[in-house]
Amino acid sequence: MRTTLLVEDASFFEKAIVDRLQKVGRHQIMVARNYEEAEKCLDMPICDPDLALVDLTLPDAPNGEIVDLCRDRGIPTIIFTSRFDTDIREKALAKGVIDYILKDTPASLDYVAELLKRLSNNPKTGILILDDSAVGRQKIAEITSQHLYQVFEASTCAEALSVLEETPQIKLVLADYYMPGEDGFAFLKTVRRKYSRERLSVIGMSSRASSENRIRFLKYGAADFIAKDYSPEEILLRISLNLDMMERISELNTLAMHDALTGVHNRHYLFGEGAKIIESWAHRDGRAAWTAVFDLDSFKKINDELGHDIGDTVLLNFARQLKALAGPEDIIVRLGGDEFCAVFRSETRDSVNLKLAGFMKSLNSHPIRHAGPDLLCQTSVGVARITEGDLLESLRKADKNLYSAKRTGSGLMTAAE
Repeated sequence: MRTTLLVEDASFFEKAIVDRLQKVGRHQIMVARNYEEAEKCLDMPICDPDLALVDLTLPDAPNGEIVDLCRDRGIPTIIFTSRFDTDIREKALAKGVIDYILKDTPASLDYVAELLKRLSNNPKTGILILDDSAVGRQKIAEITSQHLYQVFEASTCAEALSVLEETPQIKLVLADYYMPGEDGFAFLKTVRRKYSRERLSVIGMSSRASSENRIRFLKYGAADFIAKDYSPEEILLRISLNLDMMERISELNTLAMHDALTGVHNRHYLFGEGAKIIESWAHRDGRAAWTAVFDLDSFKKINDELGHDIGDTVLLNFARQLKALAGPEDIIVRLGGDEFCAVFRSETRDSVNLKLAGFMKSLNSHPIRHAGPDLLCQTSVGVARITEGDLLESLRKADKNLYSAKRTGSGLMTAAE
């Protein structure tokens, strides 16, 4: 479990910080109220913090000595203090602290919380530095390493493209604009043909870029541009802001493609990305694929008589069992209401019919328990083969087969032909 050493002598800030630490997943917290207590904590065999959050001015160490203590123990450190002193701040940052944050507004505590969330993700996040200068790369690598990123380097555009191809965890590139041979602009154009803005962010860098070049760089796909006389704090902030934006976009895309209640894919995904994937199967290896459409029997009666909470439980239970049925390439979708769809990849006619028959039998043996009598979640199913990647035609046939099953009775399937 990740452990945080909090060194804070003001009880008000201690309580507020502990609350924020717990909200961002840092539940193992060791609190010290002065230098002596912090030293004793660190000498304990069970204390092995991966992060320290410290006040700069303590009763028994008023001049930032706590920073040296944490640095000597090799603990990444954030300073959170009400003391603003430019000289002390610069010296602390030069010692390699993660950040120097002032307790000047309530927003500063929000910033600390966001920083802690970012730091927990950073070890899984790769950053690529593209610069023909070894000294320039080393300087940026040292800065970005303070925030625990995985750092990769390249001295040419070709090398950078190769590193990106081999390293999927890279989410952001810091690219020098002026380089021998291909410049950063040529690199950016190539990158944008392969990687979307949602997949890879690019920040341009230059020591002598004109405003025209900066505008050009931004127009053609860069997320940001920074002069090479940047301060370490500025470049870390810009990296963090760009990664945060990418994460927000990714979250929105996920929400747009998934059903809010059950977590399975939705219609938007099926007829967009899903349809493209299904069409690609037809051109890849010719293996069979099948569409199964499900309609829950008596669902309207359950909703009307037992309420929407029980109805939601029925839908969640059904989606969970349907997901358990799916293979790694199969697609599970809630089409709307009590209607679901499954697209099965690489099944023979007999195997898909057998799989679905087993699924329907399983539904009958797993009742839904609630305050009233147990409920059995039965479904009708229609199945059809996907021919030449034509999802819409397959859905039309599966839908026709579904309603043929429903006319016959509850809990029945019109099997694939």
